[in-house]
Amino acid sequence: MSCTIPTWPVARREAKLAGRRWADALEELAAIASRYPLSALIGRAGMGKTQLLYALCERTNCIYIDATEMPQRDMAHIAALVAWRLAVGSKVKTKITDVYRRYGFQGILSLAQGDPTWTLSSALDLAPGRIIVALDEWIPSPEDPQFFQAASALHRIRNMGLDKAGFVVSFLPEVYEKLVSKVPPLGNILSAVSVQLPDVLTEEEAEEIASVYCPERAKLAVSIIRARPEATIRDLLMAMSAAREIEVPVE
Repeated sequence: MSCTIPTWPVARREAKLAGRRWADALEELAAIASRYPLSALIGRAGMGKTQLLYALCERTNCIYIDATEMPQRDMAHIAALVAWRLAVGSKVKTKITDVYRRYGFQGILSLAQGDPTWTLSSALDLAPGRIIVALDEWIPSPEDPQFFQAASALHRIRNMGLDKAGFVVSFLPEVYEKLVSKVPPLGNILSAVSVQLPDVLTEEEAEEIASVYCPERAKLAVSIIRARPEATIRDLLMAMSAAREIEVPVE
């Protein structure tokens, strides 16, 4: 059998989502995103948040946004990115598409900085039906200097009462806990529409995940988790990828 173990970066669009609990989380998140304007995906770094968002975007009409690449995490930049993605290739003539054709992304950003709510709402009218917007690493850490600015943007999205979009935001547990404690209105809302990924891998889950990528190293995955009970999916796959071709089987 051939091994297709993802190497760094482990999360990638072409990789499979592995693990029963992760498949269940995908089903739950897809159902929530189809009903509510804002929802949360919570999990430790390396436990599959990005891969799950990729899988969500594979099965839905979706825009994936890596927020770590955004210069500002505010409402204007969310609106501009969504409008830009929807305007590209659109044949519909609106103010959004006209600005895009004339001035590109910077023109749309200027429009969004003037009125981000209108820009986002108008952009969503270009979508063929309901669209999912996956915001990955929107707030990368509790100490992030843009923490409250980013939280405010999410609150504004929720208050818009969107019926044509579902925004799914990934959070580290410590970021989510700060949101709950420091921004109670937003935290209370997200607590009802959040999906929590497992904090640790069981031996059975390690073997199950390994079997998807490299069945002949499934027993090695078990030995890795026995030696490192705190290992994440990322840790597990990188250790499997770096292992020698011949492993000692688990007793």
